[in-house]
Amino acid sequence: MDSLSLSLSLSLSLSRSLALSHTHAACYNCHRSGHISRDCKEPKKEREQCCYNCGKAGHVARDCDDANEQKCYSCGGFGHIQKLCDKVKCYRCGEIGHVAVQCSKASEVNCYNCGKTGHLARECTIEASA
Repeated sequence: MDSLSLSLSLSLSLSRSLALSHTHAACYNCHRSGHISRDCKEPKKEREQCCYNCGKAGHVARDCDDANEQKCYSCGGFGHIQKLCDKVKCYRCGEIGHVAVQCSKASEVNCYNCGKTGHLARECTIEASA
């Protein structure tokens, strides 16, 4: 066995053993713990497909009647987009109703570590939380 084959074999073996080590995870096929769906002894069950657009079963997004409506990726609602969503939260100031690119406090610098204004995370004196 050459080194590439051995490496692939070891990698596959390791990923399979890691997957099996998660005994608390349930099999997607039979919903019992201790194995993953590709190793399930039960007959494979057909899973009902749900539309990514409206969330309803029985069709896929490309066949969705709601596909012509605008979908907001922030709240999941129809009829508007994220930029116009009144429920969207700005990551810069934390206020609801606008996105960071529209934030009136754009000139203020926010620290991603502590959330306070006036400095960047690399300049923050507070230790980062895990």
